[in-house]
Amino acid sequence: MMSATRAGELDLTGGIEQPTPNTGRTYTWGMEYRQSFAEHFAASFIWLNEGHLIDHHRDGQAIQVWWRTRPIGPGLVFELGVGPYHYYDTTSAVNIVTPTGTEIGYQNAHGWAVLSSAAIDWYFKSGWFATTRLNDIEPDSGVRSTALTLGVGYLFGDGLGSASHWADSSNTPGAPRYEVDGMVGRAVLNSFRSEGALAKAVSVRTNINRYFAASLTYTVAQNIPLDWRSGAAAQLWAEAPLTQRLTVGAGVGVFVTGDRSRNAQPDAATGPAGLLAITAAYAISPKWVVRAIWNRVTTRDDDDSDIGLVGVGYRF
Repeated sequence: MMSATRAGELDLTGGIEQPTPNTGRTYTWGMEYRQSFAEHFAASFIWLNEGHLIDHHRDGQAIQVWWRTRPIGPGLVFELGVGPYHYYDTTSAVNIVTPTGTEIGYQNAHGWAVLSSAAIDWYFKSGWFATTRLNDIEPDSGVRSTALTLGVGYLFGDGLGSASHWADSSNTPGAPRYEVDGMVGRAVLNSFRSEGALAKAVSVRTNINRYFAASLTYTVAQNIPLDWRSGAAAQLWAEAPLTQRLTVGAGVGVFVTGDRSRNAQPDAATGPAGLLAITAAYAISPKWVVRAIWNRVTTRDDDDSDIGLVGVGYRF
């Protein structure tokens, strides 16, 4: 049986969500990383999207603690989980006319909720597993929701030393400590129209130890109705090495605008914005890596945005 303290899981789920009060069903999906820390307990981080309800486009991140009926391994497992959920909700608002004549009929509401979950999982001997999950979201205010989802995931065991002869860890003598990434992607405004444009970024990362890293990133995104066209981000990352080549992580930080857009409102916030992110990196050689990052920029002036990036990095 696999060591509970070394088994990490990645899963992707999707399904149907029902709000209360009932304004019609919508889709929902989530990406989750779970880490066992005892035979019957695990902790997880999930990025959850709650689809498009009437006057509500809500998503966010949650941390949960799970109880399992038995240790992970081939066969059937029942689970119960609960934890805090921080959400971002694009809702209706009175129209505001910007200096460029653009009308804004929405606002970005932020809040907290309790995410309670029950799941039935079937683990295959190959490491893959199937899951059926029921999620209940109880916010501090606004719409309550219940969702039924199905999904698949993969259980990464503790055989980290057998995947490759070139370990890429800060604990390995002579291992690369720095990484420079060139990335492209898309920046999307969190409005009802989800306007988007091309984004380009350059990032420098440094390993603090095997499980933590820090980064500085400069991003340019034009032709989008944001109040910035470029900005710099400083982030701290918690990372989990799932294999010798694959690493996943979550990060927090700040985003500082460096080039104000002509769409900026006179009273737009000019201070640093909050930044939450997830990342995955796959090493194609000891020096070269493919990296994907999904950033959520959270503001105080209804200018929240998502920045999705993918690119190639060099480690040294």
